[in-house]
Amino acid sequence: MLQSQEYLGGGHYNGIATIHEGKIHMIKVIGSTADLLRRHPEVLDLPGTVGIAHSRTPGVDADEWAHPFFSADKKVAYCANGGAGYFKDTEYQTTYDEFKNAGINFRTERQEDNAVYPVMKDGNCVHFSEIMAYVVGKLHSTALPLREAMHQAALRLPSEIAALALAEDEPDTVSAIRINQPLMWGRDQSGFYLATSAFALENEKLNWINRVPHACSMTMSKDDIVFSSMDEFMPYFMDHEPLTAIFAEFDKMLADGSDYEVDKFCKAALRCWPQGKIAVANMIAYEYLREKMHSGTMECFDVPTPGSGA
Repeated sequence: MLQSQEYLGGGHYNGIATIHEGKIHMIKVIGSTADLLRRHPEVLDLPGTVGIAHSRTPGVDADEWAHPFFSADKKVAYCANGGAGYFKDTEYQTTYDEFKNAGINFRTERQEDNAVYPVMKDGNCVHFSEIMAYVVGKLHSTALPLREAMHQAALRLPSEIAALALAEDEPDTVSAIRINQPLMWGRDQSGFYLATSAFALENEKLNWINRVPHACSMTMSKDDIVFSSMDEFMPYFMDHEPLTAIFAEFDKMLADGSDYEVDKFCKAALRCWPQGKIAVANMIAYEYLREKMHSGTMECFDVPTPGSGA
Protein backbone atom coordinates (compact mmCIF):
# COMPACT_ATOMS: atom_id res chain seq x y z
CA MET A 1 0.00 0.00 0.00
CA LEU A 2 2.89 2.38 0.70
CA GLN A 3 4.58 1.74 -2.63
CA SER A 4 1.36 2.32 -4.56
CA GLN A 5 1.10 5.87 -3.15
CA GLU A 6 4.70 7.07 -3.22
CA TYR A 7 4.01 9.20 -6.31
CA LEU A 8 1.57 11.26 -4.21
CA GLY A 9 4.48 13.13 -2.66
CA GLY A 10 5.92 10.27 -0.62
CA GLY A 11 8.95 8.05 -0.94
CA HIS A 12 11.37 10.32 0.92
CA TYR A 13 10.72 8.80 4.36
CA ASN A 14 8.82 5.60 5.19
CA GLY A 15 7.67 4.10 8.47
CA ILE A 16 5.38 1.46 9.92
CA ALA A 17 3.98 0.90 13.42
CA THR A 18 2.02 -2.18 14.51
CA ILE A 19 0.48 -3.17 17.81
CA HIS A 20 0.57 -6.67 19.27
CA GLU A 21 -0.16 -7.92 22.78
CA GLY A 22 -0.37 -4.36 24.08
CA LYS A 23 2.98 -3.19 22.71
CA ILE A 24 3.67 -0.86 19.77
CA HIS A 25 6.43 -1.91 17.36
CA MET A 26 7.87 0.73 14.99
CA ILE A 27 10.47 0.93 12.21
CA LYS A 28 11.10 4.03 10.07
CA VAL A 29 13.84 5.32 7.78
CA ILE A 30 14.88 8.05 5.39
CA GLY A 31 14.13 6.68 1.93
CA SER A 32 11.59 4.82 -0.15
CA THR A 33 9.63 1.69 0.67
CA ALA A 34 12.37 -0.23 -1.12
CA ASP A 35 14.95 1.40 1.17
CA LEU A 36 12.88 0.47 4.21
CA LEU A 37 12.77 -3.16 3.10
CA ARG A 38 16.47 -3.20 2.24
CA ARG A 39 17.64 -1.67 5.53
CA HIS A 40 15.10 -3.43 7.72
CA PRO A 41 13.85 -6.67 6.13
CA GLU A 42 12.46 -7.56 9.55
CA VAL A 43 9.75 -4.95 8.93
CA LEU A 44 7.82 -7.68 7.10
CA ASP A 45 7.69 -9.64 10.36
CA LEU A 46 6.47 -6.89 12.68
CA PRO A 47 3.91 -8.62 14.92
CA GLY A 48 0.21 -7.86 14.84
CA THR A 49 -2.60 -7.34 12.37
CA VAL A 50 -3.39 -3.73 13.38
CA GLY A 51 -1.06 -0.97 12.27
CA ILE A 52 -0.40 2.36 10.59
CA ALA A 53 2.16 3.32 7.93
CA HIS A 54 3.36 6.51 6.29
CA SER A 55 5.39 7.73 3.31
CA ARG A 56 6.19 11.43 3.21
CA THR A 57 7.78 14.39 1.44
CA PRO A 58 11.40 15.59 1.82
CA GLY A 59 12.56 17.18 5.04
CA VAL A 60 15.33 17.10 7.64
CA ASP A 61 18.02 14.49 7.03
CA ALA A 62 17.28 12.23 10.02
CA ASP A 63 15.34 9.01 10.51
CA GLU A 64 13.59 10.59 13.51
CA TRP A 65 11.74 12.91 11.13
CA ALA A 66 9.93 10.01 9.47
CA HIS A 67 6.40 9.17 10.57
CA PRO A 68 4.93 7.62 12.68
CA PHE A 69 5.88 9.45 15.86
CA PHE A 70 5.69 8.15 19.41
CA SER A 71 4.05 10.11 22.19
CA ALA A 72 6.36 11.16 25.01
CA ASP A 73 5.53 7.99 26.97
CA LYS A 74 5.71 5.79 23.84
CA LYS A 75 2.21 4.46 24.48
CA VAL A 76 0.73 6.14 21.38
CA ALA A 77 1.97 6.14 17.76
CA TYR A 78 0.74 8.93 15.46
CA CYS A 79 1.17 9.89 11.81
CA ALA A 80 -0.39 12.59 9.64
CA ASN A 81 -0.55 14.04 6.13
CA GLY A 82 -0.96 17.73 5.44
CA GLY A 83 0.27 21.03 6.80
CA ALA A 84 -0.77 24.29 8.40
CA GLY A 85 -2.75 25.64 5.42
CA TYR A 86 -5.67 27.76 6.61
CA PHE A 87 -4.33 27.51 10.18
CA LYS A 88 -0.92 29.02 9.45
CA ASP A 89 -1.11 31.08 12.64
CA THR A 90 -1.41 28.08 14.97
CA GLU A 91 0.87 28.73 17.93
CA TYR A 92 3.13 25.86 19.07
CA GLN A 93 5.43 27.67 21.51
CA THR A 94 3.13 27.30 24.55
CA THR A 95 2.74 23.55 24.01
CA TYR A 96 6.48 23.14 23.41
CA ASP A 97 7.22 25.01 26.64
CA GLU A 98 4.78 22.84 28.63
CA PHE A 99 6.65 19.69 27.72
CA LYS A 100 10.13 21.20 28.04
CA ASN A 101 9.30 22.64 31.46
CA ALA A 102 8.23 19.15 32.51
CA GLY A 103 11.65 17.83 31.49
CA ILE A 104 10.38 16.15 28.32
CA ASN A 105 12.43 16.46 25.13
CA PHE A 106 11.33 16.06 21.52
CA ARG A 107 13.10 13.43 19.44
CA THR A 108 12.96 15.58 16.27
CA GLU A 109 14.28 18.69 18.01
CA ARG A 110 17.34 20.24 16.41
CA GLN A 111 18.89 23.55 15.44
CA GLU A 112 17.41 24.09 12.00
CA ASP A 113 16.43 27.15 9.98
CA ASN A 114 13.24 25.66 8.59
CA ALA A 115 10.50 27.70 6.95
CA VAL A 116 7.94 24.88 7.14
CA TYR A 117 8.15 23.55 10.71
CA PRO A 118 7.83 25.48 13.98
CA VAL A 119 11.02 27.22 15.12
CA MET A 120 10.91 27.93 18.85
CA LYS A 121 12.30 30.88 20.77
CA ASP A 122 15.40 28.87 21.67
CA GLY A 123 16.12 28.44 17.93
CA ASN A 124 15.22 24.76 17.86
CA CYS A 125 12.96 23.30 15.19
CA VAL A 126 10.49 20.51 15.99
CA HIS A 127 8.26 18.48 13.67
CA PHE A 128 4.71 19.64 14.35
CA SER A 129 3.38 16.09 13.97
CA GLU A 130 5.62 15.02 16.86
CA ILE A 131 4.20 17.88 18.94
CA MET A 132 0.73 16.59 18.04
CA ALA A 133 1.75 13.05 19.00
CA TYR A 134 2.85 14.30 22.42
CA VAL A 135 -0.41 16.21 22.93
CA VAL A 136 -2.54 13.24 21.82
CA GLY A 137 -0.60 10.95 24.15
CA LYS A 138 -0.95 13.32 27.09
CA LEU A 139 -4.69 13.75 26.55
CA HIS A 140 -5.16 10.00 26.13
CA SER A 141 -3.33 9.40 29.42
CA THR A 142 -6.14 11.31 31.19
CA ALA A 143 -8.54 8.48 30.21
CA LEU A 144 -9.87 10.14 27.05
CA PRO A 145 -10.48 7.57 24.28
CA LEU A 146 -7.81 7.89 21.60
CA ARG A 147 -10.29 9.20 19.02
CA GLU A 148 -11.42 11.97 21.37
CA ALA A 149 -7.83 12.75 22.34
CA MET A 150 -7.06 13.30 18.64
CA HIS A 151 -10.14 15.51 18.29
CA GLN A 152 -9.15 17.66 21.27
CA ALA A 153 -5.53 17.89 20.08
CA ALA A 154 -6.74 19.12 16.68
CA LEU A 155 -8.78 21.84 18.38
CA ARG A 156 -5.74 22.91 20.38
CA LEU A 157 -3.31 22.81 17.44
CA PRO A 158 -5.45 22.98 14.28
CA SER A 159 -4.01 22.29 10.84
CA GLU A 160 -5.12 20.92 7.47
CA ILE A 161 -4.44 17.22 8.06
CA ALA A 162 -5.62 13.66 8.08
CA ALA A 163 -4.07 11.61 10.90
CA LEU A 164 -3.98 8.03 12.21
CA ALA A 165 -2.98 6.72 15.64
CA LEU A 166 -2.53 3.57 17.73
CA ALA A 167 -2.62 3.26 21.52
CA GLU A 168 -1.28 0.41 23.62
CA ASP A 169 -4.47 0.26 25.69
CA GLU A 170 -6.69 0.13 22.57
CA PRO A 171 -4.89 -2.78 20.87
CA ASP A 172 -7.63 -3.79 18.43
CA THR A 173 -8.33 -0.40 16.84
CA VAL A 174 -6.94 2.40 14.70
CA SER A 175 -8.24 5.87 15.47
CA ALA A 176 -8.18 8.73 12.98
CA ILE A 177 -9.20 12.29 12.25
CA ARG A 178 -9.72 13.93 8.90
CA ILE A 179 -9.88 17.70 8.72
CA ASN A 180 -9.59 18.02 4.94
CA GLN A 181 -6.66 16.03 3.57
CA PRO A 182 -7.51 12.83 1.66
CA LEU A 183 -8.47 9.71 3.58
CA MET A 184 -10.34 6.72 2.16
CA TRP A 185 -11.69 3.63 3.88
CA GLY A 186 -12.43 0.18 2.54
CA ARG A 187 -13.48 -3.26 3.72
CA ASP A 188 -13.24 -6.90 2.81
CA GLN A 189 -14.01 -10.06 4.76
CA SER A 190 -10.74 -9.81 6.67
CA GLY A 191 -11.36 -6.32 8.05
CA PHE A 192 -11.20 -2.57 7.41
CA TYR A 193 -8.49 -0.50 5.73
CA LEU A 194 -7.53 3.19 5.55
CA ALA A 195 -5.37 4.92 2.94
CA THR A 196 -4.66 8.38 1.56
CA SER A 197 -6.01 7.40 -1.83
CA ALA A 198 -8.15 4.65 -3.30
CA PHE A 199 -5.22 3.64 -5.55
CA ALA A 200 -3.77 1.70 -2.59
CA LEU A 201 -7.09 0.16 -1.58
CA GLU A 202 -7.87 -1.08 -5.07
CA ASN A 203 -4.82 -3.32 -4.97
CA GLU A 204 -6.36 -5.06 -1.96
CA LYS A 205 -9.50 -6.04 -3.95
CA LEU A 206 -11.87 -4.64 -1.34
CA ASN A 207 -15.65 -4.82 -1.37
CA TRP A 208 -16.22 -1.19 -0.36
CA ILE A 209 -14.14 1.91 -1.02
CA ASN A 210 -15.44 5.26 0.27
CA ARG A 211 -14.34 8.68 1.49
CA VAL A 212 -13.88 9.38 5.16
CA PRO A 213 -16.01 12.51 5.70
CA HIS A 214 -14.18 15.80 6.25
CA ALA A 215 -14.22 17.31 9.76
CA CYS A 216 -14.53 13.82 11.17
CA SER A 217 -13.03 11.60 13.88
CA MET A 218 -13.27 7.84 13.65
CA THR A 219 -12.34 4.50 15.17
CA MET A 220 -11.81 1.36 13.10
CA SER A 221 -11.51 -2.26 14.20
CA LYS A 222 -11.54 -5.53 12.30
CA ASP A 223 -15.33 -5.71 12.56
CA ASP A 224 -16.57 -2.14 12.83
CA ILE A 225 -16.01 1.48 11.85
CA VAL A 226 -17.51 4.47 13.69
CA PHE A 227 -17.52 8.10 12.50
CA SER A 228 -18.17 11.23 14.58
CA SER A 229 -18.50 14.78 13.31
CA MET A 230 -15.97 17.37 14.49
CA ASP A 231 -18.61 20.10 14.47
CA GLU A 232 -16.19 22.86 15.48
CA PHE A 233 -14.53 22.62 12.05
CA MET A 234 -17.67 22.51 9.89
CA PRO A 235 -18.02 26.33 9.46
CA TYR A 236 -14.66 26.37 7.67
CA PHE A 237 -16.06 24.29 4.77
CA MET A 238 -18.31 25.06 1.81
CA ASP A 239 -21.77 23.50 1.73
CA HIS A 240 -20.90 22.03 -1.67
CA GLU A 241 -17.71 21.43 -3.67
CA PRO A 242 -17.12 23.55 -6.84
CA LEU A 243 -16.89 20.42 -8.98
CA THR A 244 -18.02 21.99 -12.27
CA ALA A 245 -15.23 24.57 -12.18
CA ILE A 246 -12.66 22.01 -11.03
CA PHE A 247 -13.47 19.43 -13.71
CA ALA A 248 -13.40 22.16 -16.37
CA GLU A 249 -9.86 23.03 -15.24
CA PHE A 250 -8.82 19.38 -15.33
CA ASP A 251 -10.28 18.82 -18.79
CA LYS A 252 -8.47 21.92 -20.05
CA MET A 253 -5.17 20.55 -18.73
CA LEU A 254 -5.66 17.18 -20.40
CA ALA A 255 -6.73 18.68 -23.73
CA ASP A 256 -3.17 19.66 -24.70
CA GLY A 257 -1.91 16.07 -24.42
CA SER A 258 0.93 16.95 -22.05
CA ASP A 259 2.11 14.89 -19.10
CA TYR A 260 1.32 16.36 -15.69
CA GLU A 261 2.41 15.56 -12.16
CA VAL A 262 -0.42 14.68 -9.80
CA ASP A 263 0.38 17.78 -7.77
CA LYS A 264 -0.56 19.98 -10.74
CA PHE A 265 -4.13 18.67 -10.59
CA CYS A 266 -4.27 19.29 -6.84
CA LYS A 267 -3.15 22.90 -7.32
CA ALA A 268 -5.62 23.44 -10.16
CA ALA A 269 -8.47 22.24 -7.95
CA LEU A 270 -7.29 24.45 -5.09
CA ARG A 271 -7.48 27.55 -7.31
CA CYS A 272 -11.21 26.95 -7.73
CA TRP A 273 -11.87 27.26 -4.00
CA PRO A 274 -13.10 30.56 -2.59
CA GLN A 275 -10.83 32.32 -0.14
CA GLY A 276 -11.75 31.88 3.49
CA LYS A 277 -12.84 28.25 3.11
CA ILE A 278 -10.84 25.06 3.62
CA ALA A 279 -10.44 23.06 0.42
CA VAL A 280 -10.68 19.32 -0.17
CA ALA A 281 -8.83 19.74 -3.46
CA ASN A 282 -6.45 16.79 -3.19
CA MET A 283 -9.24 14.30 -2.57
CA ILE A 284 -11.13 15.50 -5.63
CA ALA A 285 -8.01 15.38 -7.79
CA TYR A 286 -7.17 11.82 -6.73
CA GLU A 287 -10.69 10.56 -7.40
CA TYR A 288 -10.88 12.32 -10.79
CA LEU A 289 -7.58 10.73 -11.85
CA ARG A 290 -8.70 7.33 -10.59
CA GLU A 291 -11.84 7.50 -12.75
CA LYS A 292 -9.77 8.52 -15.79
CA MET A 293 -7.42 5.59 -15.24
CA HIS A 294 -10.36 3.18 -14.88
CA SER A 295 -11.85 4.44 -18.14
CA GLY A 296 -8.57 3.91 -19.95
CA THR A 297 -8.24 7.57 -20.96
CA MET A 298 -5.19 8.15 -18.75
CA GLU A 299 -2.21 6.21 -17.48
CA CYS A 300 -0.02 6.91 -14.49
CA PHE A 301 3.72 6.32 -14.30
CA ASP A 302 6.37 7.01 -11.66
CA VAL A 303 9.15 9.53 -12.14
CA PRO A 304 11.78 8.85 -9.45
CA THR A 305 13.10 11.89 -7.55
CA PRO A 306 15.94 12.09 -5.04
CA GLY A 307 14.80 11.35 -1.49
CA SER A 308 15.82 13.00 1.73
CA GLY A 309 19.38 12.08 2.56
CA ALA A 310 20.13 11.21 -1.07
